[in-house]
Amino acid sequence: MLKVISQKYKFGLLMGVFALVYGLIAFVNHYCFRTFGLDLGVYTNALYDYAHGQWNDATLFKELPRNLLSDHLDFTLILLGPISRLLGQYTLQFAQICFVLMGGLGVYKFLIEKQVKTSIAFIATLHLFLFFGIYSALSFDYHSNVLAAMSLPWFLLFLQRKDFLKASAFFFLMLMCKESIALWLASVCFALIIEYREDKKRVLYLSIATLFSLVYFFLAIKIIMPALSPDKAYGHFKYHVLGSDYFDALKNIVVHPSDFLKHLFLNHTGNPRYNWVKTEFYLFIAFSGAVFLVFKPTYLLMLLLPIVSKMCYDDPAIWSIDCHYSIEFAPVITLGLFLVLNKIKPFALQKKLALLACVFSLAVSVRLMDHTIYKHDYNRLRIYQKGHYSRGHNIRIIHQYLKQIPTNAAVSAQSPILPHLAYRDQAYQYPIVKNAEYIVLSRVEPETYPIDKQTLIQGLNDSIASGRWTVIVDQLEISILKKK
Repeated sequence: MLKVISQKYKFGLLMGVFALVYGLIAFVNHYCFRTFGLDLGVYTNALYDYAHGQWNDATLFKELPRNLLSDHLDFTLILLGPISRLLGQYTLQFAQICFVLMGGLGVYKFLIEKQVKTSIAFIATLHLFLFFGIYSALSFDYHSNVLAAMSLPWFLLFLQRKDFLKASAFFFLMLMCKESIALWLASVCFALIIEYREDKKRVLYLSIATLFSLVYFFLAIKIIMPALSPDKAYGHFKYHVLGSDYFDALKNIVVHPSDFLKHLFLNHTGNPRYNWVKTEFYLFIAFSGAVFLVFKPTYLLMLLLPIVSKMCYDDPAIWSIDCHYSIEFAPVITLGLFLVLNKIKPFALQKKLALLACVFSLAVSVRLMDHTIYKHDYNRLRIYQKGHYSRGHNIRIIHQYLKQIPTNAAVSAQSPILPHLAYRDQAYQYPIVKNAEYIVLSRVEPETYPIDKQTLIQGLNDSIASGRWTVIVDQLEISILKKK
């Protein structure tokens, strides 16, 4: 009994420590204006609409209204809408952290179900919590890929238990996260068919799940999303190195396999700046434990589609170790690695290798925070340095003035300020102004997407000079204009 209590205490302590670490990344970044209109701002604005029983029209970043579901088929925002009435602008980051922690619990329970010793399952959870892809994801806004990836261990757990009803609940939750997740789920279920090939019930269930995922994906990109879009097209096929659309890409992969393999490893943009970005990612996942998946090929197969969709993308940022573009690898690598380690005897050696795997996972994450080939804002991650908790200018004064803006007023704001004002009916990313009653900009804030800093300051000065706006405040840190 005492041993059980002790194990629960240790696991609770582990969850508490990493809840603190993740909070110091996500919430501090938000407070310090390192979150942006795209994507945290637009998703927070969508939360407000869903919480108030209306569709989001994407006018936060689009000149012409369109259903946000035409951009990504993300129904989880609708589920989170009611919670946002309580948590407001912090809802999505809170949900993201909760899902990561619950994903760790899912890893622990699944490995116990697979006859892994309790102490090794505990170390596996630690390995997941140290995985670099989690830190890069939590350091950059919010993305539903995190929710989907952290639901995978629970899907696997209930599938292992042959509890198909609960497995289906997590299966559909993952499908609801984003249309592209359906394609990944199809590859996961196909790999699991091989894993459970001796079990007729599981094979039948997984075969139906694979087919359903594929049908859902193609219905989403060919019918549902185009029907919701004003241009009647799906706008997120960005794999033009493979072909003009998904069918053309599949044909070219089959007809030209050697070209396809080159694209997985080599820079296909022609810009030498990105020559080693793919190599860096492969080294990151290799040292995080992916090399062990050669002994667990079904788990390696689960990662085939994420690798293809990552490395053949038009934008080199997707190839990198940055943002949320590595999150799907976290649960698969951790689970596959520790299932392989579970076969090693004696147990003392197994435990040493498990701890060593955690050391490597930590080392890779520290590397992410310290120095990488693909450059990113390291201050987003360095919770151990003073720079993480500041912005180079007075952020307190910005927060003080933001409180003066009525919660029901239409606003147009600079990208890093917008997420703090997006939980309202009408919010726009500057230079979109439309019917905004307030314009909120900063002369010292370096992030000015989608325009350059000179254009932003010129626009601010022109608005002041026009006489159509009352200047509430005009300081270096923040300028607030109110429509007369």
